[in-house]
Amino acid sequence: MTEIVLPSHADTRGFVFGGVVLEWIDLAAGTSAKKHAVYPCVSRSVDAVHFMHPIRVGDFLIIQASVNRAWNTSMEVGVRVETENAITGKRRYCCHAYLTFVALSPGNDKRAGSPRYNTTTAKVPRIISVTPIEQQRYDNAETRRQARVTKLKHTDDKGHREQHKLEALRELMREWSEHRNTETKSTAELPPLLQEPETYNEQNEEGGTDANDPAKLYLTRRRSTLKGVFPTQPESKYISESFAEIVETVLPQHANTLQITFGGQIMKWMEHCCFVSASRHSRRFLLLASIDSLQFFRPTYVGDCITIRSIISRSFHSSMEAYVSVEAVNLMTGERFFTNDGFYTMVAVDFANAPTPVSNLIPDREEEHEIYKGAEVRRTLRLQQRRELVQKEMATHPEEFEKTQDTNFDSISEQKNYNIVSTS
Repeated sequence: MTEIVLPSHADTRGFVFGGVVLEWIDLAAGTSAKKHAVYPCVSRSVDAVHFMHPIRVGDFLIIQASVNRAWNTSMEVGVRVETENAITGKRRYCCHAYLTFVALSPGNDKRAGSPRYNTTTAKVPRIISVTPIEQQRYDNAETRRQARVTKLKHTDDKGHREQHKLEALRELMREWSEHRNTETKSTAELPPLLQEPETYNEQNEEGGTDANDPAKLYLTRRRSTLKGVFPTQPESKYISESFAEIVETVLPQHANTLQITFGGQIMKWMEHCCFVSASRHSRRFLLLASIDSLQFFRPTYVGDCITIRSIISRSFHSSMEAYVSVEAVNLMTGERFFTNDGFYTMVAVDFANAPTPVSNLIPDREEEHEIYKGAEVRRTLRLQQRRELVQKEMATHPEEFEKTQDTNFDSISEQKNYNIVSTS
């Protein structure tokens, strides 16, 4: 696939949202999976994705996808993403991803009425590897599959799986949501034009008549905020202060031919929610650095109401780990169910696109302490994956990692031994 990055895909500074890239990755991988399986395919899981440099409006995004291996009803699809400068033609490596898809066959029971209850898994053809690179991908796919299964079944010392350990936190986030929905007081400030007339009764020292013009006072105040200086933030903030929630209804354009929501669409909404949480914690410009591997436990369908909630679970120097959960409601039956969750890493940058410090995070409740303590382990794993990815790319494309003065997602101290800098 080749996509042109338009302003509608980007933030206010012209950098494309990471969720948009994830959506395109899912579409390309889904197309590849359907070509192989013939049947419609749905996203089952996504391995960790690390973005090596931001993407600007006007760039071309080159997305290549292929099925690496097929099992009984599932397939692993590998995706590589590169950017191409529309003026110079120079290409740069952006990221890669491994997605697992499951083939579904529409059932023959017309009484079911809805595809929600009328689909079955379908057997897919096996992959025949021919070239050495295809054989390497074929072998590595089985290794990654075993790692996914092991992680999904992993339990702690008490026999609790990761999803069960986070259920208490998700319940806490539901309480925050209900509290905000019933809260009647608001701390929002009124813009000058909506304030009481006495606000504008101050006399101009020069006696000018324009001094009391509400419109001109409003414009003056608006201009005075655009000085390029970030507001001062406290040294520490509570986790609850970063809580964010968005609600979306699954429409036909969000789903495949079986009316099942695209996994990329869910990941895009998740990134938007994390963006709000990270903004509330840092009050800085943001870029998506990576997402951890995530599993889709239950599908959602056209007509379902999707609720996405997120918090910042840990902050480091300039990066923030955001935890985001997704639940859905079948509006016909009222059934509410958990679909998936994940961890996104956002990086705060300043006006020069350089990493900038963010406030520390204070876990206030027992449910928050659990996810706060585990963040250090998850961060160590991310950095290890990132270094391995960079070493692999340096071996094949050393010209892409020449030292420049552009934006890097990692702090200099973490990557100073690796001559890697991401390009703005």
